[in-house]
Amino acid sequence: GFEHGVTYDPWAEQAAEDLNYAQLHGGPTAELSQQVADMSTHYVGDNPDRVVLGKFFGQEDGYIGAARGEGGIYYDTSTPVWDAIGQGLSRPEANDLGWLVNERFLRTQMENGVGRIDYVVDSSGYSSLEDVVRSDPQSFSAKEIRYLTENAPAYGYERIGNSWVRVDGGGR
Repeated sequence: GFEHGVTYDPWAEQAAEDLNYAQLHGGPTAELSQQVADMSTHYVGDNPDRVVLGKFFGQEDGYIGAARGEGGIYYDTSTPVWDAIGQGLSRPEANDLGWLVNERFLRTQMENGVGRIDYVVDSSGYSSLEDVVRSDPQSFSAKEIRYLTENAPAYGYERIGNSWVRVDGGGR
């Protein structure tokens, strides 16, 4: 919760640098992107069974604030880790590599069978998940929503409002 500061895995920056190096030099990125995703996954509360997603608004607000305040699992790289992922890459290349890590986080959570995935919509700018995708289609938020819409059912999730709720054992 909020009584504890946010901590980051001390090895995450090195893993991000290794991922970036592999990307720049044509090496394999799957295992390294999984490592960065795992090192950027935060758990708040006793046995949290929900993932919280949304737009980044710092450590106290938005999806991170919701996870820290109510308990949950969230994905957040530190600024040095994010910078290391994209070092020396064009913005589109850096975003693609960053998305690879984000996608690994989402897939891992569904493979682990988390009970629900909640998306916190920024109500100051959007009215629905569809509005997020329509208004800002290249954002990581839109990519997360599209990814879950397309893939979550195969893992046994059903969309209910702004959440994907696990309703059965999934097909994978």
